[in-house]
Amino acid sequence: MNKFLILILSAALLVPSLSAAHPGHDHKLMGTISSIDKNKVVVKTTEGKDMTFEITPLTAFKRGKQKGMQSDLKAGMRVVVNIGDGVEPLKAKEVQYSASTTTSTKQ
Repeated sequence: MNKFLILILSAALLVPSLSAAHPGHDHKLMGTISSIDKNKVVVKTTEGKDMTFEITPLTAFKRGKQKGMQSDLKAGMRVVVNIGDGVEPLKAKEVQYSASTTTSTKQ
């Protein structure tokens, strides 16, 4: 009887956590910027597919670990874009790109 009661209690505690374990997640695009037109950006993904997303006033920009700006974005840059739930039209929540590295050659 005690084992049965423990089993029922365990199941009752486990069931609510199963439905909330994965309520949704943010989707990400990884690739290279093909073109930028005002607030519309086209990225060629690592799979070779062109994906267009919109930059909104709520879009955050990260340049490495620092805060970035929309004006930093240029064609040819590699980016990781958080597009939220992935429902079209795609809207960027965050755009991450690397800080430009400067290489100097000594002569």
